[in-house]
Amino acid sequence: MSMGCGVGCGLLIAFSLATMAQPQVRSPDEKPVESEHRKGPNGWEGWTLLSSIPDDASRRYAFTLVLAHNGQVVRRIDGDPFVWNWMFWADGKQVAYESGPLHFGMNCILADTETGRQLGSVDCYHELPDNAPDWAVKLESVP
Repeated sequence: MSMGCGVGCGLLIAFSLATMAQPQVRSPDEKPVESEHRKGPNGWEGWTLLSSIPDDASRRYAFTLVLAHNGQVVRRIDGDPFVWNWMFWADGKQVAYESGPLHFGMNCILADTETGRQLGSVDCYHELPDNAPDWAVKLESVP
């Protein structure tokens, strides 16, 4: 008697892999909708671009954060895959934002508004550590 898995087990594995949750993606032919624009310090302004996902066409989710300075778009920051919350920091020189999937993960990220370079990251899915940076603590308190 063979202890191997055989064809039945192979089919079960193939079916399991095919039905695993796929990453959320935008509908390819859907045009994103801009959220309400938020004024920031020193001529900065920001908003998110909202699109639906195949699993939930009735809601729109923020995939991209757009930053503008004095009316000119300076930076687009893509979420991983979504941008959940955000705020300007350091008089508009930086932006802090929450990014993550629909479930089971969230990172708080600090980025330079001019270059988009990531300056810091904290796991904010779990409770923030006692030594969390001020920007992450403030971001978590923004409604």
